[in-house]
Amino acid sequence: MIEKIFGFFKYNFLRILNFRKLYTKGLKGYLGTGSKIIVKNKSKIYLGDKTWISDYCALVSTGRGLNIGDNCYFNSNVRIISMDQIEIGNNCLFGPNVVIVDHNHKHDDLKKLICNQGYEYKKVEIGSDCWICANVVITPGSRIGDRIVVAANSVVIGNLTISGTYAGIPAKLVKKQGEE
Repeated sequence: MIEKIFGFFKYNFLRILNFRKLYTKGLKGYLGTGSKIIVKNKSKIYLGDKTWISDYCALVSTGRGLNIGDNCYFNSNVRIISMDQIEIGNNCLFGPNVVIVDHNHKHDDLKKLICNQGYEYKKVEIGSDCWICANVVITPGSRIGDRIVVAANSVVIGNLTISGTYAGIPAKLVKKQGEE
C-alpha cells in the first residue's frame, strides 16, 4: 500500500517538475521504482488517465512527442524512446521488457562511424485495446490496429491491421479475432 501511495506522489511530482512538457489527464496514475520519464528539447509527453508505469520503465521523448491514451498499463522494464512521434491508444497492456522505438541509426556511409551518421525517423502508432506481450520489439514505422495481441518475443515490422493474434519475427497473423 505504501508503494502505491509513493508511486502516486512521484507520478504527480514529475508533472510539476516537467511543467509544459509532461501533460496528464487527471491525477490518477502510478510511476514505479526506478522508472524514468525524460522529456528533452521542445518535445512533450501526454499521459492519459489511469496510466500505470511499473518498476524500471523508461519513457523518453526528444521529437514531436509521445502520446499515451487512458487506462494503459506498462509492466516492468518497458522502454519507449521517441525521437519523432509515438502514439498509443486507450486500454493497452504492455508486458515486461517491451521496446518501442521510432528511429534507427543510419549506416550507409562506409567512410563514417555509424554513431556519427544520424538517425532515420518513422512514426509508430498503436491502436486501442491492444496487448503487447513480454519481450516484444516494435520497430520504426510500425502501425498496430485496434484489438490486436502481439505474442511474446515477437518483432513488429510494418502494419498489423486485422484484429487478432500476431506472432513471430516478423510478427504475422496466426489467429483472427473470434476464431477458435
